[in-house]
Amino acid sequence: MNRTKKTVTALSLLFVLSQATLVLAQPQIENSVVKIVTQYNLFDWYTPWNSGSTSKGTGSGFVISKNRILTNAHVVHDAALLLVYFYNDPTPYPARLLSIGHDCDLAVLELKDPSRIRKAPALEFDGLPPLQSQVYTYGYPAGGNLLSTTAGVVSRIEIHSYVHSSQDQHLAIQTDAAINPGNSGGPVMQNNKVVGVAFQGIDQLENTGFFIPTEVVHHFLTDLEDGTYDGFPELGIHYASMDNPASREYAGMHSNESGVRVEHTVCGCSAEGLLMPGDIITTICNYDVANDGTIDWQGLRLPFQFAIDLLQKGDSVTLQYIRNPNREKLAFTLNHYNPNPFLANLYETKPKYYIYAGLVFAPLNRETLKTYGNQWSIKARAELLYEAFYRPLEEHDFFDTPHVIQIRKLNHAVNAEESRFLYNVVGSVNGKEISTLEDLVGAFENNTNQQHLIRFKYGNKLTVIDAKKGDAAHQNILTQYGIPKDRNL
Repeated sequence: MNRTKKTVTALSLLFVLSQATLVLAQPQIENSVVKIVTQYNLFDWYTPWNSGSTSKGTGSGFVISKNRILTNAHVVHDAALLLVYFYNDPTPYPARLLSIGHDCDLAVLELKDPSRIRKAPALEFDGLPPLQSQVYTYGYPAGGNLLSTTAGVVSRIEIHSYVHSSQDQHLAIQTDAAINPGNSGGPVMQNNKVVGVAFQGIDQLENTGFFIPTEVVHHFLTDLEDGTYDGFPELGIHYASMDNPASREYAGMHSNESGVRVEHTVCGCSAEGLLMPGDIITTICNYDVANDGTIDWQGLRLPFQFAIDLLQKGDSVTLQYIRNPNREKLAFTLNHYNPNPFLANLYETKPKYYIYAGLVFAPLNRETLKTYGNQWSIKARAELLYEAFYRPLEEHDFFDTPHVIQIRKLNHAVNAEESRFLYNVVGSVNGKEISTLEDLVGAFENNTNQQHLIRFKYGNKLTVIDAKKGDAAHQNILTQYGIPKDRNL
């Protein structure tokens, strides 16, 4: 036998052995991967007094300890009923939600009766899979009853948007392994260990899926150790890159220095009052910050905020920065600040509203904007989009300022001709400035004048409701439209 044939034979033998190892390992993996069936309730923010619609969904999960199953948050959110099915076992096992992290799209379930899960071994976690290495996804795509396994290659590791919350970005891994609806929450395996959790795809890309790496999973599980999920911390600054040599010269940076310039800090964040506009952050958590705002982490160029993702809320973050002409060091504790309380998708949240004389008021948030339909970001009034997304860029403390909008009108003679003011931001009611629904209720109920005056923030628009006629018609309108309560605050 010549050397070439020997080499081919040896490689063939290695391939057969590797596949045999995979096949031998599969029964253990199969026993630990579960199908999750949910009956969930979705609220309608356009008719916020209704109980919502009930639907059925399916996903996947896997055993991580003696009575814990890991899955995606989007598989189990708002669930009224959770059922778990094990491999080759037709029995549904009721489960309950133990904890959920919408910012990282992860959740933990436990069986109400843990006896069945004891037969399923917990899968072990591994670290970050190398680029171009092969991985295997396990799950129950399209709600099928048989476990599906697909192979793919790790093609990209980077910070990516997490669709479930719409506002969060964390480390994600791209692969060409098939990740279809129903696969969500299933393990992604390499060398018989978990290297990630399947969670989303992109409509614009074919044969492309993403999974959550174990760095994010470990952060989530570590956060839960005290019994409360706090979520990923945020630094809370807006910054500009320093790629332009003129910008670096203006900032007084030396030729061997790099970093990013702080534009402003958001009100309530950990760095407020410590970092100032114009400061140049040169290192964060001992990582050098490049002029494009990236750091080198395990050979990957990632945005410098990733260093914060590695920390828990309550941990200390260290910075080095230039406040020309001084070079300074800074350490502070990451607090529980949420930079975008109104812009994330809301889950497990009953819609808030207040109705008076057929006028329906609701808070301005992403859910009320979505009542415009799938293309809400195009169809919504420009004033609402400005208040929600653009004004915070101009007024750094505006993230914490709530607003109320008039979202719809229940037709009645007492509110005739007021449709032109739908989807307007309420500025004041009866001379009192309005930020919350509680402000609104107080302004209506404490009014002693003959009319209720509702002024809107844009265009000096005014609605006038006769107070006595409004009070008299209020309950009749609720009865006519089948509304049990005039408010949920």
